[in-house]
Amino acid sequence: MIYLVLAIIFSSGVFVTMRFFKRFELDNHQALMWNYVFATVTGFLICGKYDTIPQLVHEPWFGLALLTGFWFIFTYLLMTASAQSSGVTITSLSSKLSVVLPTLAGVLIFHEHLNMKVATGIFLALIALVLVLGGNSKTTDNAQRTNLLLPLLIFFGTGIGDILMKLNQQHNTGNNMGFMIAFIYMIAMLFGIILVASDLIRGKTKWQNKNLVGGIALGVINFFSTYCVFHAMRFFDNVVLFPVYNIGVVCLTALIGWLLFKEKLTWKNYLGLAISIIAVVLITVKL
Repeated sequence: MIYLVLAIIFSSGVFVTMRFFKRFELDNHQALMWNYVFATVTGFLICGKYDTIPQLVHEPWFGLALLTGFWFIFTYLLMTASAQSSGVTITSLSSKLSVVLPTLAGVLIFHEHLNMKVATGIFLALIALVLVLGGNSKTTDNAQRTNLLLPLLIFFGTGIGDILMKLNQQHNTGNNMGFMIAFIYMIAMLFGIILVASDLIRGKTKWQNKNLVGGIALGVINFFSTYCVFHAMRFFDNVVLFPVYNIGVVCLTALIGWLLFKEKLTWKNYLGLAISIIAVVLITVKL
């Protein structure tokens, strides 16, 4: 349970840190690149075991880790594009509702048990996510309503990313979880470097040293967020982990937004938070 709680706390920290990016006018792509740099460095620093290149290539998770590292930054780019064209609320909702995919994968692929109580909890969790994330959206733009392709891609992209993480965890049979996560972030870092180099070459942006600071903070928090999620997978089935994890992150982020950024919560938000508590109880408490 401690890994699940820490995963929720660190993942909420990721969203809060990214919130400060806008306040300090950081370049998203440069800060993202530095994030992956320091996530990679943090991972390799805490590793107790390192693979040589021949060992790495023969690891059962090697191919999956390559794909997951690419998938991390690919999904981020989708989110950035969707936030600009479809709005932040729709983008966030698409990302969090993707919890349906790893939950279904838990039942259909990983043969996890789903009883009526847990199924009811998951259904309530989806309602809670819609209310918490969408409850304060008072403006509707025609472009936001009609441009559904990117949010749909994010729904599948985020959900597939969660499934890939589970597959990585299952294929990691050795005692080198930290090394595997660091390697995944290193792959994402390489794609991040290519992205920033492309921006600079095309004159789309200028190099700014202040992005380094934001990247350090986000990178360290991001690594431990992923590290805790991977370890939580060892103790929880998908049908329990991902609904509770997503609800926890959304609710804690909403609470921090209210306390730290003075964001106003509507009655729909409060209702969503109340329903989320019921959902977590149904999913986690064994009667």
